[in-house]
Order: sequence, then structure tokens, then C-alpha cells
Amino acid sequence: MKPILIAQNCPAETAGTIIEYLKIRDLPYRIVHTYKNEALSDLDEIEAVINLGCPISVADYHEHEYLKKLYGMVCEVVRLDKPYLGICFGGQILARALGAKVGPNKVREIGTYRVSLTDAALNDPLFANFARDFPVFHWHADTFQVPFGAQHLAEGADCRNQAFRKGNAVALQFHLEVDPKEVPLWCDLYHAELTEIGLTKDEVAGAYERIAPAVKELNFRMLDNFFKR
Repeated sequence: MKPILIAQNCPAETAGTIIEYLKIRDLPYRIVHTYKNEALSDLDEIEAVINLGCPISVADYHEHEYLKKLYGMVCEVVRLDKPYLGICFGGQILARALGAKVGPNKVREIGTYRVSLTDAALNDPLFANFARDFPVFHWHADTFQVPFGAQHLAEGADCRNQAFRKGNAVALQFHLEVDPKEVPLWCDLYHAELTEIGLTKDEVAGAYERIAPAVKELNFRMLDNFFKR
């Protein structure tokens, strides 16, 4: 099997428990730190792409050379219908590449939430063996519209569009991969955003720590489904 390309787009937002999953399943992978201008792999040399989060808005990707290169790769992924999993920013940049709008959500979502599968998701292999409603972690202000021809797979109360699929490309607005040890680091790094919505580091980190084992299990289940396809 060819390696899986993981695009890490800022120092703090790592692949988390995805790395643990890949090691347990003995799946080869390569992490590219795009923010360091590390070269992206030729798509012919990789099995799939996992594109992670980034604090920069997709609306401003063209102001950063490394994000311009990343956007170009995502457009090529779409053209080739390569297996792709975009998480948060990674999902938003996929939506943009597919011609959909990305912009501010009505509220900033930070912390533990629940999302629900749509009727279309009940027949989608990505969410096989998932409950209709399940816990996730959020840290985002923007949201994507569902691109033309894509299937809307998950929705939330405060942010309607939480997941979609177009061919072999999947976008998630939520996080299942976050290691609970990283949440306090995010809280320190993005503390102004916590203050803006009236939450504390202890509240966000404590709430996620309580659900983290269940979220990790869901992440492994989703990745099993993704790689089976």
C-alpha cells in the first residue's frame, strides 16, 4: 500500500489519534508540515490524503504561499477523485475547491457538541455502525456550504453543515481526532476566542476529557470505514 499523506497546516493542530490508528493498523503514512513549506507528495505516490485544521480562514488562503500550494493539491485531488478526508479547515478548503462558499458561522463553536447524521448518511459507508447522534469536538468560526452534487451527511444545532461527501472526498467540520492532551494547548494558544464566548480552559478541557475515549472509538470506526472504501 502506498503511504497516506497527512497535511498538517499549523504546529498545534496535529493528527492526534489518527497516528495511533495508522500505527495499530500498520498503515504507512507521511506527515507534511505545510506551514514549514515542506513539499507535498505527488498524488500518484500516495494512497489517500488527510488534510487537518488551520487557524487561518479559507477565505484568506491566497495570502499564504503554502496554503496556495495546498489548495492546488486539493483541486487535483478532486480532479482525480482521490480518497480525501478533510477535517475542519481541511473540509472547508475542499468545499472551496468544489465551488461552494465558506464563511463565518452564526456562532463560534468551541468545545464538546453533538452532531446528527442526515438520512443520506444512513446509507453512506463512512458512518456505518454509527449512532444517529454522536459526540464531537469543535473549534471553528467559519462553516462551509454543501457543494453542488455533494451529499450532506451530518448536521448540528449551531452549525448546520457538519459533513459532506463528493465522490471519494469527504469533509468534516468537526474533530474526532483530537488528543485530550492537546486541548489545553489549544486553549492557551487561542485563549482570546475562549474569552469571546465566555468559556474557560478548565471547562473546555474538562468536558472533552470526559468524552475523549468515546470520541477516539468513533474516530477509529470512521477511519476503518474510510479505508475500507
